[in-house]
Amino acid sequence: MNGSWITILSLLVISQLASSKVTLIGKNTFLSFDDVEANFTPVVRRSGEYGLLYAAEPLDACSYLTNMAEKGSKFRPSYVLIVRGGCSFEEKIRNAQEAGYKAAIVYNDRYEELLVRMAGNSSGVYIHGVLVTRTSGEVLKEYTSRAEMELLLIPGFGISSWSIMAITFVSLLVISAVLASYFSVRRHRIRQHVRDLHHGGQGHSRMPKDLLQSMPTEVYTGVLEEGSTSVTCAICIDDYRVGEILRILPCKHKYHAVCIDSWLGRCRSFCPVCKQNPRTGNDVPPASETTPLISPGPNSITSLQSFYDLPIVVRVYL
Repeated sequence: MNGSWITILSLLVISQLASSKVTLIGKNTFLSFDDVEANFTPVVRRSGEYGLLYAAEPLDACSYLTNMAEKGSKFRPSYVLIVRGGCSFEEKIRNAQEAGYKAAIVYNDRYEELLVRMAGNSSGVYIHGVLVTRTSGEVLKEYTSRAEMELLLIPGFGISSWSIMAITFVSLLVISAVLASYFSVRRHRIRQHVRDLHHGGQGHSRMPKDLLQSMPTEVYTGVLEEGSTSVTCAICIDDYRVGEILRILPCKHKYHAVCIDSWLGRCRSFCPVCKQNPRTGNDVPPASETTPLISPGPNSITSLQSFYDLPIVVRVYL
């Protein structure tokens, strides 16, 4: 769930950051203005777009423009400056396109610095559209219809207050997710360590391979002997088969060699039945909820032995 929210918010941030720079270049003049591109017009290319700037007639471009774009060289396209208000952004952009302009620069009709993305239907729209502040629009108006001035649309990233808030929120989500994962893993490891200490007193200590190999083995013949864990391996809960190799721990309990090697080498450091430490053969771990109530001795019978070895008494009532 956290990953989905982070992805959605990241897309919102990217959409807010889609912008370019409006730049005026002329003799001894270089002016740059922040803007936000419309969401239904083509994105400004990486190489930038440039042309001559003209003021729309009428200025709000809510009707067909009386001043058509100049039919000059294809390398000097015409841009038009439009004031906001009176009609929709889409209508302004389409009227500018009908008049032959290659880009429309719309400026706010009120003194406010908040720029929003102009919305509309992108079908059939092929010219650029950007929104600038009223202050920027009034400065640009002074340089319209001047051949020595050239206007550039340069791609860039403009960060608004909403973008900053979104970035901050996404950052907090990421940090929270990382911290939650860290503490969750740490808590799990602590609990596992405490559980192992209760069970074997050795934590995550593993028995060396050479020590495992030094413990005696025998081939199962099907005959039960004293100290045997019956005919079933207490680890895999599978009956022994004649010819299988059993490993004998110092406590005299026997298991499949493969099973006990994996148990002592990867999982725990104590006998699965009596919980004794096979390193010494007589270390008894601290009592816990899994500790047997009666410690096994040479004459004791395990639960598995009682299941298989105790006689079955059948009473017949006549």
